[in-house]
Amino acid sequence: MRLSKTELKVILKLASGEKTVSEIALSLNKNVSQIYRILKKLEDKGFARLERGEILPSENTHANILLQELSRNPNIITNLSGCGIQLFTAILEPKKVSEIIKETGIKRSTVFYKLQEATNSSLVNSNEGKYFFNEEIWPKIKEFLAELERYEENIDKRIPSGASIYFKNDEKIVFSTKSECDATLTGFSAYKDFGIKIYTTDNNYCLPKRNLTKQEVFLHSIYRAEKEGDARDYTLIALFYVKYKNALAKIKNDIISNIDKVLHGEKIKHYPSLAEMREKADVYNIKI
Repeated sequence: MRLSKTELKVILKLASGEKTVSEIALSLNKNVSQIYRILKKLEDKGFARLERGEILPSENTHANILLQELSRNPNIITNLSGCGIQLFTAILEPKKVSEIIKETGIKRSTVFYKLQEATNSSLVNSNEGKYFFNEEIWPKIKEFLAELERYEENIDKRIPSGASIYFKNDEKIVFSTKSECDATLTGFSAYKDFGIKIYTTDNNYCLPKRNLTKQEVFLHSIYRAEKEGDARDYTLIALFYVKYKNALAKIKNDIISNIDKVLHGEKIKHYPSLAEMREKADVYNIKI
């Protein structure tokens, strides 16, 4: 998740007791329509809502923690704004810069800039080339990041209630639901379009709607397998991988690495054996 400086300043105003659109607009030197647009974004992100002309903070745990911390330390708005929250969440477990970039997709120059900025504010420390969030000095911000991460894993306004989320950012979301949805079928639900007809107990979708490449469909099935860890999913991924190996060669992932090992005769815990993969491949006339 990303929050702009203005969105964070509106949250700070709520923490300071300002509750109407007009007084926040005046306080931030913005017009009323700008504040309404910001409030809509904050509502979508689970931080605030407008009720009978009054702006109310969300009852979500992450929102309450952020309100408390901004009221105590308003200067951290600069650190948290833009990609700050996304970056700090990534380093709740220590990571190298290359790992941060791979996980978040943030530009290298921006990662270095935000890390330096956060280091100066004692939000981030480093050791042996790995950066990590400084929870000793900022325990409540770490709690906020962890709660927000849990919230984002399960809630999103773009999809039906009860859907399972496998990947999301501001541009797209990959999820599954048993109900029909106005979205593009992807992952295992789209394997049939590539010659691997399987029955799924739910539907795998991607938003926004668009034509997907086989690489995207394959990657979306990996997102699901990463979260659910089902050996049957690993088998299906292996079939798709073998059938379109040349086209998928640039995709790097631990699941693919483990499947490669199985295909070369190794036994990997929680993964189907080579014999089991071959048995399933015979059903689809895929040679392993």
